Amino acid sequence: MDSFTAGIALIVTQLCVAVVMAGISYATPSEKCTRYWMLSEILIALGLSMIVANAGAPRYAILVIANNSLIWGAILQWWGVQTFYRTPVNQLGWLLGAVFFVLFALFLLTDARVTSRGALSSATVLSVFLCTAYTLWVRAGPHRTFGNMLALGALALLAMNNVFRIVALTRYSSAVQPGTTSAIGVTVLYLVPLAGSLLYAASLLLLYFERVLGENRHLATHDELTGLLNRRAIVAAGERELTVALRNHQSLAIAFVDADFFKKINDELGHSVGDAVLCELAQVIKMTCRDVDLVGRYGGEEFCIILPGVSAENVSLVGERLVRAVRQYRFCIQDPVSVSVGLAVLAPGDDDRSWTNLIKRADDQLYRAKELGRDRFCIAPNEVVRRAAAAAVATA
Repeated sequence: MDSFTAGIALIVTQLCVAVVMAGISYATPSEKCTRYWMLSEILIALGLSMIVANAGAPRYAILVIANNSLIWGAILQWWGVQTFYRTPVNQLGWLLGAVFFVLFALFLLTDARVTSRGALSSATVLSVFLCTAYTLWVRAGPHRTFGNMLALGALALLAMNNVFRIVALTRYSSAVQPGTTSAIGVTVLYLVPLAGSLLYAASLLLLYFERVLGENRHLATHDELTGLLNRRAIVAAGERELTVALRNHQSLAIAFVDADFFKKINDELGHSVGDAVLCELAQVIKMTCRDVDLVGRYGGEEFCIILPGVSAENVSLVGERLVRAVRQYRFCIQDPVSVSVGLAVLAPGDDDRSWTNLIKRADDQLYRAKELGRDRFCIAPNEVVRRAAAAAVATA
């Protein structure tokens, strides 16, 4: 493949990616990252078009516009990655672009070698690639997705290609200059960037869709207001934990927590204040529970907690801890906030093994706690609880 055909193929690839990014940006106007990526592909395609059309001629205006388009295209890709991870755009990009513009102009004014100008362009692009790779590596954290690893791999390929070109240019090799007819020059200038660009564009799209799927999955399983599991998710988790407890002959406890006099808060202070109280209450409950416990909003001001491994002997500690934590917390309103808690335990050997009956027992105890005056907890009796209570009475 000659350099002209390879260059056209690379330009068409960049334009196709730009069209795809434009479509995603149009469909999701709130996403800034896709706009950055669309503009970057347009600038890169513009710069490549001018370089291919110029064919190595000393047209300084075209050279300045073309090379700066490539540099700013790479910088916009980096900014798009930063925006994707919801971090501020790094001002270093402006500095890299400005320094390159000044140095490239000086190289032209002083009639520096073509190889020196090429090495400057490749070194600047390499710097931007390394900054982008650093952002991808740091922001992804320990849980890396396939899209993140693919993007890092594409950047590694493009970075190594630029390193090879810099080394070749420092030896004044014309084989890696635009318009070259050598196979290695066509490979370095066009074919490797073509493969790297395709991989990088695919990885950016994959990163974006991974996040969209993750957010949709989170919305499907979590309550929008409190961030806890929603009713469907907590029920599914409870049924799953019940199956595990029965199979392993382990205890399982469930707690229903309801905010006392919450309607009064809504009526007197407004629903916005009520929502704030619910969010604070959700966080108090979450902080009071263990890491293995599952907490969800069951509906309205009622919360459900799944407590794996909590036995009848120590379930009262859970109820006491929940009531006391809410009672001692300073909420955003002046009036004190309290909760009523109903608890039920499935102990190994219990005959009643259905999820429906377990939550009904806990719900019945919640209403019993309210009837007894609220700001307290009640536990559904079973054989183990009765024995524990009898033992406590005997030792009293």
